[in-house]
Amino acid sequence: MSFDRRQARPFDKEAGTESLAEACYVPQRYEPNYPYPLLVMLHARASDEQMMLRSASAMNWRNYVGLSLRGPEPVSRRGEHVGFGWGPEFGRRDKIRSSVDRLAASVPDTERFRRRLADEPDAIDTLEDAVFSAVRRTRSSLHVHSERIFLVGSGEGAAVAYRLGLTYPERFAGVVAINGWLPGNFRPLGRLKDCRDLKVLVVHGEWNARARVETARKDVAVLRAGGLKVSFQSYPCAHRLTAPMLSDVDTWLINQCTAEV
Repeated sequence: MSFDRRQARPFDKEAGTESLAEACYVPQRYEPNYPYPLLVMLHARASDEQMMLRSASAMNWRNYVGLSLRGPEPVSRRGEHVGFGWGPEFGRRDKIRSSVDRLAASVPDTERFRRRLADEPDAIDTLEDAVFSAVRRTRSSLHVHSERIFLVGSGEGAAVAYRLGLTYPERFAGVVAINGWLPGNFRPLGRLKDCRDLKVLVVHGEWNARARVETARKDVAVLRAGGLKVSFQSYPCAHRLTAPMLSDVDTWLINQCTAEV
């Protein structure tokens, strides 16, 4: 995959979630007069914004502008930094409760009370603002079709994509969830009527031990029960992004962009 333009903002440890590190990829033959679909890409846990674009090399990037964002939470294993994540709120549902409980227990009651009085935004609010700010910056510098902005998430990033897309369906054309899950402590059909116009593609590895395919099928069933248009495909692979999987994602995105309104 080659690009003649590559923009990346350095990670600022003091910026927190107010300004996410980002890498913006532009087609090799970028045409300023053409409104490009924008893919907002959200990586898996223990990864980063560069890995997401490298993993998606099987897609035909001449058709899109790509905005790959880095999660705000540094991830370490055995004392060694291995990448970034999106926060305990987006973990698998079988783990999110214990993680959130541990996080809450670590905050003194006086601090929680102070935050309520001050009406301080929580981590999800701050993350949402950071993602929307990154999209606005991209749209201000590149020609992006306002009605063709897609969220593409992998693993934990798919949980972020689900939450953003289902909370603000009027802002996005669709959601692509790769080897991911619906986040816990979240009502996916809270905006049921508005969400029915949101297109969703779910692709998942049959041998994925990190996020079982049975969970992905249940998520699809929940969304379809609410009347959402959800496409689902499983593949003979584990949690890696494979070429056939990404080729199907590419085809689905092109179909959404070329379909009649």
